[in-house]
Amino acid sequence: MAAKMTYEAGMQELEELVSRLESGDMPLEESFKAFEKGMKLSEKLKKMLDDTDARVLELTENGQRPLDPEEDV
Repeated sequence: MAAKMTYEAGMQELEELVSRLESGDMPLEESFKAFEKGMKLSEKLKKMLDDTDARVLELTENGQRPLDPEEDV
């Protein structure tokens, strides 16, 4: 079973894919596969952000007040 990817690790992988694509050194088929992987990774990262946003809203009384990092828990 694969380990759960962190947002930071996913962003790093996406940045590496983009860099490789921008270099123009990959054959067309490899570029297409990298692009497809990057799109899937981008969707997964967006879902991670959306899920985190939903959790923050829930924790801050449905978004009625900002989350204060200085406030004691």
